[in-house]
Amino acid sequence: MPMPMRRLACLLLQPAQRFTARVSLAAQGISRSAMNLPPVLGRPALFFALAFAAAAAVAQSYPSKPVRIIVPLPPGAVDMTARYLCDKFPQSLGQPCIVENKPGAGSIVGMDYVAKAEPDGHTLVLAANNLPIIPSLYATLPFDVVKDLAPIALVSTIPGMIVAHTSFPAQSFQEFIAYVKANPGKVNYTSCGLASPQHLAGELLNSMAGMQMVHIPYKGCGPAEVDVLAGHVPIFISNIGRSMPLIRAGKVRGYAVTTAQRSRFAPEYPSVSESGFPGYDLDIWFGLLAPGRTPRAIVTRLNAEVNRVLALPDIRDRLLAQAYEPAGGTPEKFAEVIRADLERYGKVIREAGIKVE
Repeated sequence: MPMPMRRLACLLLQPAQRFTARVSLAAQGISRSAMNLPPVLGRPALFFALAFAAAAAVAQSYPSKPVRIIVPLPPGAVDMTARYLCDKFPQSLGQPCIVENKPGAGSIVGMDYVAKAEPDGHTLVLAANNLPIIPSLYATLPFDVVKDLAPIALVSTIPGMIVAHTSFPAQSFQEFIAYVKANPGKVNYTSCGLASPQHLAGELLNSMAGMQMVHIPYKGCGPAEVDVLAGHVPIFISNIGRSMPLIRAGKVRGYAVTTAQRSRFAPEYPSVSESGFPGYDLDIWFGLLAPGRTPRAIVTRLNAEVNRVLALPDIRDRLLAQAYEPAGGTPEKFAEVIRADLERYGKVIREAGIKVE
């Protein structure tokens, strides 16, 4: 007759608990019988019991030195979010936390550094959602986005927003679409950089609306914004945190947000999806990852830590004040976001023929 599950679970956990308490004895060569493991456990069950105990021991000893969060971009929004985490991590982890910027090659330098780091949970990367974009831009990468980085948690998201210089004739999103359609190839737009999520938001809109805006690339949101305000480029796709102060100051006109739903930060502006393009949904996100072979127990602990920090009122207030939605959730949820964006962004890049120089 099969052994009851509760009885079996107890038998499996008992040796695991003894193993954790007797690691030093095992290291000294004490025999299995001396550790008093019950005979019901065969080799497979013993293996899993010991593996369970070993994982528990790893989690208990982590971290054993300062934790570093690598930011693969220059100081800015990602850097700020990383510092929010680092400010709070020592409260539970008991070790200092350091933020280190390693920009270069469109974030590849910093992400590759973490992908090749010791997988012990002491070197992490806070990546933006150019992470699932770069595999479609480069024939070869020094690391595999899926295999060499382990998702810990989605940290925050922010909607994109479509705005125009006040001299542009369209007064609403519908008028904007109609004007661009009536002037194919004659309306320029810019974003926060070539192949940035904001650039892809524009190309996706081109595809879904059957229109032809022309992208003018700039190296970052700042330089693009300067030329939009000067009237050199009429349309700007940025994020809502950057756009709303300009709208309130009367410097640009808002049209729509790029997320599936309206944003709490600008509820008066429609989403592209509700304005005739169902299924249109692109945001900007930031997430924490570890080297790919990091033990599951450490990933689980870090995930719990990220969710703890994001639930703190002062951290939520800081993020919301800058139009960032605190995210959180499981490693599996974050992994699914990355997989979905790899497919979605890859399709946009291929159809638009986007290439890096």
